[in-house]
Amino acid sequence: MSEEQKNASEVKAVAQASDQTRQWDESRVIVLLIGLCLLLEGVLIYYQAGASQAVVAGVTSLAGLTMLLFAWLVPFETFEDSRPLDEEEFEDEEKLQKVALPDATVEAGQVIEKTTVAEPVAQPQVQPVEKPVEKPVEKTTGPALEEEPQLSWFQRLTVGLTKTRTGFVGKLKRLVLGSAKIDDDLLDELEEALFEADVGVKTTQELLQHLHKKVDEEEVTEPEKIYAFLRDELRGMLTRFSSEPVFNPNGLTVFLIIGVNGVGKTTTIAKLARKFVKDGKKVVLAAGDTFRAAAIDQLCIWGERVGVEVIRGTEGGDPGALVFDAIHAAKKREADLLIVDTAGRMHVKANLMAELKKVQKIAEKESDGGPHEILLVLDATTGQNAVQQAKLFKEALPITGLVVTKLDGTAKGGVLFAVEEQISAPVKFIGVGEKMDDLMPFDPEQFLEALFADDSDKTKQSDYNVVL
Repeated sequence: MSEEQKNASEVKAVAQASDQTRQWDESRVIVLLIGLCLLLEGVLIYYQAGASQAVVAGVTSLAGLTMLLFAWLVPFETFEDSRPLDEEEFEDEEKLQKVALPDATVEAGQVIEKTTVAEPVAQPQVQPVEKPVEKPVEKTTGPALEEEPQLSWFQRLTVGLTKTRTGFVGKLKRLVLGSAKIDDDLLDELEEALFEADVGVKTTQELLQHLHKKVDEEEVTEPEKIYAFLRDELRGMLTRFSSEPVFNPNGLTVFLIIGVNGVGKTTTIAKLARKFVKDGKKVVLAAGDTFRAAAIDQLCIWGERVGVEVIRGTEGGDPGALVFDAIHAAKKREADLLIVDTAGRMHVKANLMAELKKVQKIAEKESDGGPHEILLVLDATTGQNAVQQAKLFKEALPITGLVVTKLDGTAKGGVLFAVEEQISAPVKFIGVGEKMDDLMPFDPEQFLEALFADDSDKTKQSDYNVVL
């Protein structure tokens, strides 16, 4: 072969390599097409609008031209070798890919087949790697984990009344123990503290009159004695009425649960049912709230959780008819207690309060002396508004007891004293938490002991044990 033919073949080979490496990928084609469209658009703008849009047309065309040049002039990616493998090279490549991987890549329980390239050589078989059994990690440092101790009711009550004890009783103690003598200023500050705890105007006035009388009759000069006087007077208020729930000794007992919207009547009913089931009573629930959306389903869910039957009707139905059916169904099932849910209603709605009277009359007629308890559920966090609710409900129905909930969420637990004094009805159940066992019968002595508990020996450290 002559030298000229050799050079020509080299040039042709270089050209072919250049054509193979000069590949137009998708992104480059897109940029090229966009640039072409912009260039044409600039021309059309100038053709249609004339010289008035010459600047816009020029900018658009320039942008399109720039993208065209960019797509054409940006260097192409080069590839080392894009030619297809011949038959012999392809076989060699396939053999190389079948060579066994290093042992480090063998996963547990897998065997990778090994093939040889040249002469067959005996290969050691790779045994399946058994996955090691994970052993529980044992702590070598720090104390062993202990289960959180189950708190008694009194302990839960003491913890739940922390805010009231700190805000109300704590302030009383600071005022009394921080004073050198008993004077009008001290009594005025005590009155302010009682108001802030939502004890109420009437109850506060009675307490202060009692204090004045005690101080004058016994010629008290030590401020410390006022603290003991207040505690004794509050105990007298709480023990004035019996707080034990009333049950029918001759058959079915009916509890009617009432209250405004949002105080937690349905949850309270579930907690009451759980408490009496644990006491060994057969409990049935009546879904008398036929107005609130999904109220019946909600009570049925609670009934399944507690393990009691729920007598239900249809949404929008007559609650009086539902109570009638529920009483007869509970008697047929030989139940001990029927707890009737009612629709939440504002205490200022006369027509809704009249409906409650109708339900009460039906229960009275169909049961033996029922309803044996008409329990008004009050939210302690509403303060004096709870007292107003109780007064208006008392005008419509003969309330026999109160259920005061959410005492753990307020520093105004003094409303419990005020509401008893206003409607002459005892608190029969109190709630100090969201758990099912955080609603229990009201015990005035335990309540006062927890309310006036001494926190002076407690630190601000966490109640939880930190495991290092």
